[in-house]
Amino acid sequence: MIDKFIALFWSPKSDTYAKRIWLLFFAIVVVLAFFQPAQRNITHHYSRAAYNWWNSENMYSLKGQGFLYFPQSVLIYTPFAWQEFPKNLKKFNKEPLSQTLLPTLGLRLGEVFYRAFSLGLFGWAIWRMCRFFQVGAGASSLFCIVTVLALPASLTAGRNGQFNMLLAASMIFAALCVSEKRWWAVTAWLFFGVIAKPLGLVPLLLLGALYRPLWGRLPVGLLIFAAISFVHYDPNYVLDQWNMCIKQVTVASIPPGNNFDDIAAMFRTFGFDLPDKKWFPIRAGFALITLGLAWRFKRISAEQLAPFLVMALAAAYLMVFNPRTETVSYIIVAPYAALFAAFFFREKFFTPLAWALVFLCIGFGSDCYGDIYKITRIWFKPLLASIFFVILAYWAVKKSSSVGLFLTSANGAKTL
Repeated sequence: MIDKFIALFWSPKSDTYAKRIWLLFFAIVVVLAFFQPAQRNITHHYSRAAYNWWNSENMYSLKGQGFLYFPQSVLIYTPFAWQEFPKNLKKFNKEPLSQTLLPTLGLRLGEVFYRAFSLGLFGWAIWRMCRFFQVGAGASSLFCIVTVLALPASLTAGRNGQFNMLLAASMIFAALCVSEKRWWAVTAWLFFGVIAKPLGLVPLLLLGALYRPLWGRLPVGLLIFAAISFVHYDPNYVLDQWNMCIKQVTVASIPPGNNFDDIAAMFRTFGFDLPDKKWFPIRAGFALITLGLAWRFKRISAEQLAPFLVMALAAAYLMVFNPRTETVSYIIVAPYAALFAAFFFREKFFTPLAWALVFLCIGFGSDCYGDIYKITRIWFKPLLASIFFVILAYWAVKKSSSVGLFLTSANGAKTL
């Protein structure tokens, strides 16, 4: 029974099935974004920041809320900021559609095109990754099964327009370009990830430390990254916004309450509350552990595979140890768990570890499961990410012959 079900993912039409799933997802997101542009949506922060930027007004609240990105991030949303969001969103959401549809048509269409861009980029990244690991020209790719497994964690991020989707795509493309030894493209994708989210510094530093061809290119990328912010006509304003940005990020790094989905929040949920100052050395220590595990993967894995294992480590580390991990952030880690589960199933290894990866993928989308999310909120996702981190660490430290996982690269099978 299981074999027959799994066989559906390897049929000649599997890629077609996956494309239809993506089109259905996109259609649902577009309808919601058009008719409910201000409900369960984060893009009003991007829109307001874009208008403030071009009007030389302050983008940052200095309260650790609102716009939490580098100044260049406004350039991502600028092409879609066709109309400003109403200042009173609660009032706007209560007004009948018949009164707001035409007056806010530009806003709604901008939201639709932004979703097409972000969701399209993420879907393309998944497709490219799966095609890269296709065994032969006549064989089915992993696209269908990875789509099904990665989608639960993508639903909310796609709905509310989070830049997390862009960071997730940039990390996949960076790994692909490392595998293909296209180092300038790697640099471009890594800095695009940093522009999308400051968290993009983690994969940038990790790949930069491991791959020598990036050592001379990343400083050039850094100069271009800094220069991009000065496309604004007033350099004094740009410098002032950088100063405000640093203050905003500093405040945001110590979030109040217990509203995020990281390991500290997980422990607080169960009554074990450590001060933030004590969490800092723990995070720093695991950052070094992550670097060591990434170095190990680069040393023992196939050249085509190692960058994806490194990006999986970066994603798992971010989910567990970033103090502002949001429930929608798990779109960043889900594609890698989905990919590795697909490797198992392609080799017909229906092992407990394979099903554990499937469970992780399903669990990463727990915010879509109604009452289940109420029970699992805050603690469940960081627990799953911690398990994924442990699995990756196990693969890294064990001898390659002892694990029994065949991760197939573009040039053949590699036992990890």
